Order: sequence, then C-alpha cells, then structure tokens
Amino acid sequence: MHPNAELIRSGYDAFAVGDLDAVAALFADDITWTHTGDHVLAGEYHGKQEVFEYFGKLLGLTNGTFRQTVHAILADDDHVVVLTDVAWDEPREFRSHDVFVWHVRDGKATACWAVAADQAASHASLMPTV
Repeated sequence: MHPNAELIRSGYDAFAVGDLDAVAALFADDITWTHTGDHVLAGEYHGKQEVFEYFGKLLGLTNGTFRQTVHAILADDDHVVVLTDVAWDEPREFRSHDVFVWHVRDGKATACWAVAADQAASHASLMPTV
C-alpha cells in the first residue's frame, strides 16, 4: 500500500475508535476541509479547530450514531481517494456512499474534499424530526 494510503487509512481507523489525538496528528495545522453541497454540513473549514468543530457538529446531529466503512483507498504521492459507506441512525436512519479526496504533503493531510452521493437525502436525514 502506498505510504499516503496507509497514513489516511490510519486516520479513519483512529476516528472509528474515537482517537482524535491520532487524527489531529495526521492533519497539517492549516488543513482545509470542504464538504460539498447545499446542506447543513456543507462548507469550508479552515485549520484543525474548525475541522474538529465540523466533526463535533456531525456527531451531534447524528446523536453519536455516525459510522463509516472504508471500501477502497487509491493513492499517489500527492492525493488519496477514499470510497466509503456512511451511515447514521438519528435523527433519521441514513445510508449512503461518500468519496473523500485528500491532498497530502510531507506526511500530513493538508486538504480534504468530502462528497456525498446523495446530498439532498443526507441533508434531509439530519433535520430534526417534528
């Protein structure tokens, strides 16, 4: 496996078990995280603090039920593409596929673009139930 693939894979493994210190160690201080689309999580987040606030928002909106399974990782010297299944159970059950495109420089993730397969369904599933 390419070293950048191993690096990013270790981040997914750490996130899955709640080891946010290990995740933070993989990120450049000035990382940019972009969640594409027009929904509650969409936007651009700059720096580790904003990215971790985004993670907190995601976990809060899903009442901690967010999870993902990595299907494949493709990597070269500059980029890593991760294909995942994502799911959560609250506030509504949701299952989808996401693609994450990472930029890696000097052993650190400097950018990530998260793209949901069905952004409208993702947004609708995160809205509080009435």
